Amino acid sequence: MVRKHKKRKKGKVKTAGRFGVRYGRKIRKAVASIEEQTRAAHKCPRCGRKSVKRVGTGIWHCSKCGYTFTGGTYIPQTPMGIAVQRAIRREVESGAGTGMIGGE
Repeated sequence: MVRKHKKRKKGKVKTAGRFGVRYGRKIRKAVASIEEQTRAAHKCPRCGRKSVKRVGTGIWHCSKCGYTFTGGTYIPQTPMGIAVQRAIRREVESGAGTGMIGGE
């Protein structure tokens, strides 16, 4: 009797497949998600093109305009950094001009 093999599903573990069965599903899934975000093309803050790549921990480089800048470890701009930039921009646009946040 000839036995037929089932086909396996592919592509579920992504980059965390190198860990095999070690460390647990939840951790491997988190690692795969972070690595996917890190390796994606990001928008350059200077020229606006999606050509920013990670050079090292928190160091990012745009291959189009050559701009090198610091940012988050896994993504160029962290959510907290974006919130701070937004608050500073709002304070500058309000015309306080005192140099202090709060407008005293």
